[in-house]
Amino acid sequence: GERGKQKVTNMLSACFAQGLWTFGPATTPVNQEVLPAFQFIISEMAKLEALNPKRVGIITTLAHACEDCQQVQAREILRIFGDLTAQNETFDEQLKYSLQRQKEAALNRFISEHHQNCDLDHTQVQPHQQRAHLFSGYVNFIGPDFGLDGLEAANSDRYLQQVKHELKKLRSLTKPWLLASLKQEMSVAEWLQTLLADINNQNPAADRLINPNCIFKWVQANLSNEAAHLVFYDEDRAEEFKGQDPEQPSVENRYQPFLSRRVLVEMLVKARFLEEKRSSSSGS
Repeated sequence: GERGKQKVTNMLSACFAQGLWTFGPATTPVNQEVLPAFQFIISEMAKLEALNPKRVGIITTLAHACEDCQQVQAREILRIFGDLTAQNETFDEQLKYSLQRQKEAALNRFISEHHQNCDLDHTQVQPHQQRAHLFSGYVNFIGPDFGLDGLEAANSDRYLQQVKHELKKLRSLTKPWLLASLKQEMSVAEWLQTLLADINNQNPAADRLINPNCIFKWVQANLSNEAAHLVFYDEDRAEEFKGQDPEQPSVENRYQPFLSRRVLVEMLVKARFLEEKRSSSSGS
């Protein structure tokens, strides 16, 4: 890490003890988020066997992040923490979190398109022209409006002022235009597929975005009693599930929520994550 000056193990140990040094002491706003998040991650990984795939994957991600700047390290720590704790949130909050990866992907595509040298290394471009710091600049600009996480870390990016000047070079850049561009980049169909694959996953040990236990409770509280039972598979509605993978739950999971695309869309409309488009009828 730090361009070959530090061992990754030393960097991770320092982060566990005091947070990320770039952001100052452990009492700074960013480290007050990063430090407990990182300590929680390590405590959760310590509960797993050394070769557990989840543990290996997370520790590998953290190690690779040490090869990048501490802005990226903060982002990865908070992302992993979010993944590990999202299951404890309400259904609505879990839905919001499930959109984070799509939002970040849309923003990264925008950065690639409008800052074509952003992935060159520090010997070729200035830090404020690199992706990690440009990402901070955009989170600072539209984070609350677009629902992006990591605002505190973005606001504490040491190159933020230079990044702001870099963004001003995009003459068309306004908040409404950027938000509209990013929303256009996001795919509702892809999000629906991600949610269905997650909710209907038949592996009992799967890491999920959505906690199955909260689905039935949410439907009971927000839809009719009849609609509440639609979150389960029903052979009488087998046609609804055709083309999905899987098309029906395993025997062991037959009493767990198993959604059709139609029911999922109805839930998302009710929760105000989707809007119904009314087709305008043309006069004859």
